[in-house]
Amino acid sequence: MNATLRENRYGHFSGDGREYVITDPRTPRPWVNVISNPRLGLVVSHTGSGFTFVDNSQLGVITRWQQELVEDCSGKALYLRDAADGSVWSASPAPIWAADARHTCRHGLGFTTFESKRDGIDCRWTLLAHADHTAELWLVELTNHSGRGRLLELVAYLEWNCGVAPAPRREFQKLFMETSYEPAARAVLARSHMWEVGSERWGHWNTDFPYVAAFACSEPPSAVEGDKLEFLGRYRSLRDPAALAASTWAGRFGRHGDPIAAMRLAVELPAGSSKAVAFALAVGCSASEALELTRELASPGAVRTAIEHVRHSWQERLAAHRVAGPDPALDALVNDWVRYQAISARLWGRCGYYQQSGAYGFRDQLQDSQVWLTIEPERCREQIGLHAAHQFADGSVYHWWHPLSEQGHVTRMTDDLLWLAFVTASYLKETGDLAILNDLAPFLDDEKPAPLLEHCERAFARVFGRTSARGLPYIGAGDWNDGLSAVGLEGRGESVWLGQFLAGLLRDWAEVHRRRGDAARAGDCDRRRAELIAVINRHGWDGAWYLRGTLDGGTLLGSSSNAEGRIFLNAQTWAVLADVAPPERAAACMAAVAEHLADDAGALLLAPAYTIPRQDIGYITRYAPGLRENGGVYSHAAVWAIAAAAKVRDAELMARLLHAMDPTGKDPERYWAEPYVLPGNVDGPASPWHGRGGWTWYTGSAAWLHRVVCEWVLGVRPEWDGLVVDPCLPPGWPGARMTRPFRGATYSIEIERAAGLPAGVWTELELDGKGVAGTLIPLPRAAGEHHLVLARCR
Repeated sequence: MNATLRENRYGHFSGDGREYVITDPRTPRPWVNVISNPRLGLVVSHTGSGFTFVDNSQLGVITRWQQELVEDCSGKALYLRDAADGSVWSASPAPIWAADARHTCRHGLGFTTFESKRDGIDCRWTLLAHADHTAELWLVELTNHSGRGRLLELVAYLEWNCGVAPAPRREFQKLFMETSYEPAARAVLARSHMWEVGSERWGHWNTDFPYVAAFACSEPPSAVEGDKLEFLGRYRSLRDPAALAASTWAGRFGRHGDPIAAMRLAVELPAGSSKAVAFALAVGCSASEALELTRELASPGAVRTAIEHVRHSWQERLAAHRVAGPDPALDALVNDWVRYQAISARLWGRCGYYQQSGAYGFRDQLQDSQVWLTIEPERCREQIGLHAAHQFADGSVYHWWHPLSEQGHVTRMTDDLLWLAFVTASYLKETGDLAILNDLAPFLDDEKPAPLLEHCERAFARVFGRTSARGLPYIGAGDWNDGLSAVGLEGRGESVWLGQFLAGLLRDWAEVHRRRGDAARAGDCDRRRAELIAVINRHGWDGAWYLRGTLDGGTLLGSSSNAEGRIFLNAQTWAVLADVAPPERAAACMAAVAEHLADDAGALLLAPAYTIPRQDIGYITRYAPGLRENGGVYSHAAVWAIAAAAKVRDAELMARLLHAMDPTGKDPERYWAEPYVLPGNVDGPASPWHGRGGWTWYTGSAAWLHRVVCEWVLGVRPEWDGLVVDPCLPPGWPGARMTRPFRGATYSIEIERAAGLPAGVWTELELDGKGVAGTLIPLPRAAGEHHLVLARCR
């Protein structure tokens, strides 16, 4: 394997694809890592900026940070000072930006390492979240290559937040903060006596932040500081703090300063020697709990063990399901990075540089949880149960809710509730485990638990009860597209897309009921689906593509009669994915996608972009033209377009859209964003920054890209009675491979191009050397089996 993959002027993938190495820190935007375990996480940029949180990245923020993409304001720092000449640099590029220091950043799965070289001193600083504890760990490794003995000072710095973030009212927030230093533990403690979440019993601003944080070092510090003014000095910055040159520090802690944690250590390095120092930022429900974690973890040996454990756990977690195509960088993206993104940033951290959410989106994390289906399906089952418990008895759901506070947002969105049934059906196809339908969960307004089956049925019933006289679902204050926020505020606007989505669900749930032995319910689903398909094709077809819907007053949305917003992507792709469009209309609507929406930046969500705000449509029209949902590439929907193109066997369009979504080879001067994870959006042609990526990490497209590449490009997807293998490879691909678990067995699948297939046949299969009729590999007979599949395709 080559030493590097997909190099650009700022960096490259490592040879195995599991690290992204940034060699020039002057990237167009901060390139970050979101490192999380199920409870604690940190966001760290390639310059060293970032913050730490526990349990909720908005309500449980431990260290302070400012979201600022231009300045990349640092919330933490690690300084080095040469005691002999007083020169200062930082272990990461920021905050010093020393001209004579060379910096490299390695973002990996579960860790980030900064490497710096200056005047014969090598520094390696690794940050990670411990796999099993609420602790962020640092390992600082110093090596002296200068040929002479050196005395260095190592200074670690962070600012405390201990509460809700963003926290613009710092002068108010710090009135409640308290810090202290525990010399025996070599630890600074921080807590807040006010938590903005409040409580029903005690009111607003009258509860403690429920955690205590401790920042500890493996070595006794020569000086410590708890006040920002004492550390920086008056009107100075982190780039030039007064404390670095001061012989003594005030050591001010308590309740009356601007709370930080800073430690200075003297490090003597003989020529040719190395020294390791460890730090632990631990969080507990009490000071004793936090300090106990620092005692266990704040040592170089403990941190090295934790690093190896994190590396191994991510490799092991993602090992069972792997793909290999002709592009190793795309393989790295699909196998490792988008799944890491979905798990670490979306499910565990619920956070990115562009968004400190902390909340569970009802539709969002349900879809994200599909990333677990082929590797740890029980985690998907747990997520389904969690969301079922955040449904009301009438079938409606929170649009999002915050763990810790359990505060949720009730909206008039009309699609959220149906994703419970969608992901449940996905789980059933993958596992065949009908027992999940008996899993009990309460309702938000009724503690009496009900089976998951009933939760899904109540969601269906609520949508069935909100349809127009023509039989189309009402859109309310938005369906999947939140920005269509005013289309149905008066209760009359219709959603063609929601009808398509519902029709696809009825197809799947008819089969669920058949397998349960409930012929009556299966028949009801079949009948409703047939009626809905007829209605959509009668009232939702615009002549060359499907409408998006209608406004309250009956005006068409997504029609050739519209000057702006003439065509919407989702109404075309889901007509195909849900088997709503007859073959000729499926071909026509995807041809319209190719003509009007396929862009070199990806599939546009709509075109043309809105240039004039439309109060009767919603806030989507208020975005700048070409940004996000308003005529930009919205990655979530753009990935669905890849699947739809593959389903209609348009390999050219599918390959074009897949290539456009692949960030690994994009020109960074145009794209700006990280090349190793997916963005939430890319600017469309109406933007002067056409092709610029944004909102990276925090996007539902990550889990979906993995699924779409595996299930539609390589064509290996679970069905009720087996595994379908029916590829649609991009032109020029000679073949591909996949290792995939399914129903307790393991399948090694080899896909190769073949000439001379019979007319109308796209794929021929062999299972363990024997021909298979059609494209369905039957269910394995027993767990533990290993099968070889050969797929010859056009």
